[in-house]
Amino acid sequence: MTMSSVPSGIEAYFLGRSYDVMPIPMDPAHCVEVPAGPLLFIVESRRLTDEAINANAMDRGRPDATYDSGIHDGGACVHVLGAEDRLEWLRFDCFDNEPHYHYIRNADQSNVVVRFDQFAEGDPEAWTVGRLRNNLPPMLRHAGAEQLADTVAAEDLSAAVDQVAGILARLHG
Repeated sequence: MTMSSVPSGIEAYFLGRSYDVMPIPMDPAHCVEVPAGPLLFIVESRRLTDEAINANAMDRGRPDATYDSGIHDGGACVHVLGAEDRLEWLRFDCFDNEPHYHYIRNADQSNVVVRFDQFAEGDPEAWTVGRLRNNLPPMLRHAGAEQLADTVAAEDLSAAVDQVAGILARLHG
């Protein structure tokens, strides 16, 4: 069945959940930068709580933010930025309870969060390293970074990805 043949009244399936805000900024005190040619990988040890979510919403002019889910999750996070402009395009949150990743749409100041299926895909950190090795150009294109994707496709990033994998292993161990 193609999208045009979906019966009226049936919602189409969309990849992830779209938010009209940027993701919570990284905390530089918990980050390690890994230069990767046209990219910059930043590996962060991250904790996500209701307080962090609410503080971020208040920083964006939403003083009524009262997110109260009892969330307390965290783990390794890999940010993928353009080296030249330091704009973040992808984020892989390899969290303990609810791993997910983000397509960050800088032009729209929005992001799409995609839940990682750890039952089907296995370890989120190993999966993330696999995406860094094998899928960055199409993922960057989907996030809206077409020129950066073309540049990345022509680069050998294996040494930088090896370094990210080593940092993830140390954070996990």
